[in-house]
Amino acid sequence: MTDSPTGPRPRRGLRPWSRRTPLAADLAIGIPLLLLGVGWLALDFMLGHGMEVWAAQGDQERIDAADLAHLARIQNFFVTVLVVAVVALVFRARWTVLSQLFAAALAGALLIIAQHDWDRDHPGPAAAAPEGASSRYRENNGFCIPGDMSPASEQDAQKDADRIEPVLKRLWEAGTWDPQTVRTALLDLGFEEERFGPEGEWLGGTLTVRDMDPRFVTDHYVTPEGALVGVRVHDDACVTAFVQRTNYEVKTNGPYPEGGCFEPPAGH
Repeated sequence: MTDSPTGPRPRRGLRPWSRRTPLAADLAIGIPLLLLGVGWLALDFMLGHGMEVWAAQGDQERIDAADLAHLARIQNFFVTVLVVAVVALVFRARWTVLSQLFAAALAGALLIIAQHDWDRDHPGPAAAAPEGASSRYRENNGFCIPGDMSPASEQDAQKDADRIEPVLKRLWEAGTWDPQTVRTALLDLGFEEERFGPEGEWLGGTLTVRDMDPRFVTDHYVTPEGALVGVRVHDDACVTAFVQRTNYEVKTNGPYPEGGCFEPPAGH
């Protein structure tokens, strides 16, 4: 006579990976997750990052902060969808896995593009570059490197900067930073507006006041409120300044090869 086993039989099929998730449930989870992820990436780019850049109104520090925050959100999204893909793999939900891998690939591509744009706009110092890279950097970016000022010219430029700074501070505190008002205030200091002939020949004057440079926001260019100021003190010395809603700045620099006193937005 044999004894029959009295203990409970081991149950099969209780582990998540023991059987495949039904196709209907797999699609019902995978498709909405994919649409949600792609929609979030699009909305964050247009309404999140785009609105933050627009609200910065040309303030480079706020734009940089918005770019870094956008990068961090994409990185967090990338990690999240990979975790969801691993969970779906455990439950053998292959369509959910594929949808999350697609979302991760899209986030990875956006992350690479955003990082490339950040690295391009924030190049490392030339002194830290390997041998030969410094000369290539200056060759490729010479249009945005100001010329050298002689000590005497630099002193004269600083004297004019010291005259301009209190005026821009007063205008900024008063909330008036349009080019016409800024130009009038600086002409009252004794500066003469720079004039050119029909063929671009210089006719006299040293002061130029113009609109802020336009910036690309989301899908179009926007010209922030404010004014750019340039004073040609000598052939090798300038005073450049700006005043806008968020801040103002006055500095001295040598002229740029392609932009005169103003740093050109791009080179040829």
